[in-house]
Amino acid sequence: MKNDLLWDQVAILTEAGEMRRLSGAFARFVASLGSGSPALMVACLVLSELEGRGHSCLVLDDLAAGPHALLGWTADQWNELAAAAGTLPRNVKGWAGQLTAAEQVWHVGDFDFDQPLVLDGGRLYLRRYWRDETLVADTIRARAAQVREVDVDKVKGKVDALFASGRRAEAPDWQKLASTIALRGSVSIITGGPGTGKTYTVARLIALLFATSPDPGHLRIALAAPTGKAAARLKQSIDKALD
Repeated sequence: MKNDLLWDQVAILTEAGEMRRLSGAFARFVASLGSGSPALMVACLVLSELEGRGHSCLVLDDLAAGPHALLGWTADQWNELAAAAGTLPRNVKGWAGQLTAAEQVWHVGDFDFDQPLVLDGGRLYLRRYWRDETLVADTIRARAAQVREVDVDKVKGKVDALFASGRRAEAPDWQKLASTIALRGSVSIITGGPGTGKTYTVARLIALLFATSPDPGHLRIALAAPTGKAAARLKQSIDKALD
């Protein structure tokens, strides 16, 4: 009876354009794989909706607090869905317990039966996203442990020439420091708001890498961006800075 009420509420949200039909279909699919509790179904619905909004996982803290803000719903819409599901867990521990007990969820550290959902700490994933995120994290971790030897005497002149500027002697040249540090590491993250010189810095870092590499012909530069338009703009910016 409770599940019927839950699916009715899912239909209402779907018809109102607040939920994708895919989310309801996904929750029903997960339910078909075993004994699906209302709490598991609600978690599936929210996880699917967040995936459609660009999130890789569902944080249980958000689920326990009420994810309506993340979903763009009103508090009433979330409360109505929760009421239709019956009694839902009130805290992260309760949600973790419900999800760990579900046969459709692999709790990392337990036996893995290729379940479609993965509970890793306080985050619930679709298995594909968990696998991809874990692969990226492991790769970055391995690369971050590698440090390259740099001949400071040979590099210093090139760095000074590329970053020659009219800065006051007492003012740190953070762009120069970022590029110099990046020469030694296998992973570097250069951040900053609009107009802070990220492209300026990266272009000079690329020049430094080619200038100091023992085999520059084998260096490969890849640019990635969320959209084709953004990628084109990025390439134009880098090309202009390199010129």
